[in-house]
Amino acid sequence: MMRKTYHISSYLAWLTLVPLLALAVSMALFFLHDRFRSLDNNLQMRGDLIAHQLANSSEYGVYANNLVFLQNTAQGVLQQADVDSVTILNEQGVVLVDISRKNRGQAQQENLAISRPINATQVALDEFENKPLPQQIGAVTIGMSWAHTHTTKLRLLWSAAIATLLFLMLVLYLVYLTSRRIAMPIAQLSSAIADMGEGSLSVRVAIDTRINELATLAQGINNMAAQLQSERMVLQQRIDAATLQLKSLAFYDTLTQLPNRRMLEDRLAHAIAVSNRSGQYAAIMFIDLDNFKPLNDMHGHACGDLLLVEAARRIGSCVRMVDTVARFGGDEFVVLISQLTQDAIVAQNEVMAVANKICHELALPYTLSTKVQGHTQVLIAHQCTSSIGIAVFLDDNLSQDEILMRADKAMYQAKSNGRNQACLFSADAEKNQD
Repeated sequence: MMRKTYHISSYLAWLTLVPLLALAVSMALFFLHDRFRSLDNNLQMRGDLIAHQLANSSEYGVYANNLVFLQNTAQGVLQQADVDSVTILNEQGVVLVDISRKNRGQAQQENLAISRPINATQVALDEFENKPLPQQIGAVTIGMSWAHTHTTKLRLLWSAAIATLLFLMLVLYLVYLTSRRIAMPIAQLSSAIADMGEGSLSVRVAIDTRINELATLAQGINNMAAQLQSERMVLQQRIDAATLQLKSLAFYDTLTQLPNRRMLEDRLAHAIAVSNRSGQYAAIMFIDLDNFKPLNDMHGHACGDLLLVEAARRIGSCVRMVDTVARFGGDEFVVLISQLTQDAIVAQNEVMAVANKICHELALPYTLSTKVQGHTQVLIAHQCTSSIGIAVFLDDNLSQDEILMRADKAMYQAKSNGRNQACLFSADAEKNQD
């Protein structure tokens, strides 16, 4: 019994199409799996970042039970892409704010819920005291919608399917060309051998063929790998940019946009090093607003925030661009003045002149525009002076905490002397008091 035979073109087609089909599907599945995982991770990371920022921004509102502030903060977060719901709770688990997008239908069931605690930020009055452990005063929960991610996944799925189909059509055409280029010379050779078997020894076979399909396939795979690498690099750049933005937000006060304590410590360390090398004096001013608490008690924290923003602007207008104005916490500000002269008396006089200018600017009347019950615009006049403590330093082998402590002591001395004035720290005076 004779076995059924096939043309060599059929064998070539099957031996080429089956592996290439598996390869194309595998590459498409790998591409989709990688992109789907990247999209999921991106949504998770964005949700973590937004929840972390919301927790930090909500600390004041939860602590003060300021529902208007929390509502506005939550509304701002809800405007961000993919955020579907925002919930803020206090320490007892009572819901303070619970808002979500309208007309969301059943999308909420597919939300990615991300929760973060709200910790109270506590600043020790004495720099030598151990910093208290963070205390949780509430929690925030945001719902990140999967809708946009699912839409992107579906679009990628269709794109991959079409690309795979087009690729397979191209491969089928190339296989057809390849089988012809291989089968036709073999057929010519077979015909010539048959003729030779019949005794026609004058038969000659002229085979002229060039096969470059393998190079084309390799080039196609390289193009697909290059595309995947390019997309991954773009995604990594976006992640790095978001990380850099988060680090930047960690060094600035969200209310006044001034450098916070962490940034101040970094610049103070730099100023100490520069002062040691150049022999030029530098100074720290510790500024405390004298009449700030009554404004908060009478008109609320929102009005107090307006005064803090205006006070920050006034302080900044009194110093140079190279100087640093930072919010230390509450109604306390710190000014770092560097690159003073090498003469101690002249440096002290220069710093006192700047401090007196700040005292004068902060003592000017404040007119604050605020809303009562969220509707009526009210102008509030307020008088708020300041007490300023100054510590001038050079190469005194002082740590950052010691320099800040000296400025803090001088500030309390200014308060004891009647407020609305600046006081220069004196080591001799401190020894006499001791």
